[in-house]
Amino acid sequence: MENEIKSIAVENHITDVDKHSGRVSGYFSIFGNIDSDGDMIQAGSFKRTLQNQGERIRHLWQHDVKFPLAIPQLKEDSTGLHFDSVISRTSYGRDVLQLYLDGICNEHSIGFNSIQKSAKKGYNEITEIRLWEGSSVTWGSNQFAIGSVEKSQQRMDILLKAYKNGRYENEDIFLQIENSIKQLTQTANTQPAPKAPVSNANDAALLLIKQQIDKFYGDKYRNQTGFGAIEQGCCGAGGCA
Repeated sequence: MENEIKSIAVENHITDVDKHSGRVSGYFSIFGNIDSDGDMIQAGSFKRTLQNQGERIRHLWQHDVKFPLAIPQLKEDSTGLHFDSVISRTSYGRDVLQLYLDGICNEHSIGFNSIQKSAKKGYNEITEIRLWEGSSVTWGSNQFAIGSVEKSQQRMDILLKAYKNGRYENEDIFLQIENSIKQLTQTANTQPAPKAPVSNANDAALLLIKQQIDKFYGDKYRNQTGFGAIEQGCCGAGGCA
């Protein structure tokens, strides 16, 4: 049986982040939504796995068993699979908590097996899951769709600020942020350059993204299109010189 991973964007799905206690709560999965794989997880799908192995399920960082964050308290409610975790005070735990506070960590994901899955008209309905873990992740598979350039511009604001000013303990946190910037840059770079005068909000946001990257990286990092490109490797907490 092949392990599966599904990510959700957490707009309105993080319910609490407490810096002092290290407590984070929100949703690992949402019921009733058809995802990019054409699957819909139904209410009740987690009932048996929570009963049988709830204490063995872990809250991980980026689906990596080498970086456990917590033993989450899990429950199903009308929205989805809710978690409540007290993040471990390891260096990675402290960094992940800071990533939540900085707005970088804004998605959650589950690693699981589908036990009961049936084809419906236009989607697959999942009614039972064996859950192995829930993860905090920096981005999911659909985050960089260009459907809302305005949201992409807001995301770029957060990423650039964290990359330039963040004080994370682990260097690969900066590499992960850098990869997010690269993906967002590549997505924006596929869009036609806005023509003056800018005629709509999406064009204005796209133009601002390009100006932000150009300003942040400068002439040294521009590619042939005139759009900021990022060199391989991490510049560190202070950003690129």
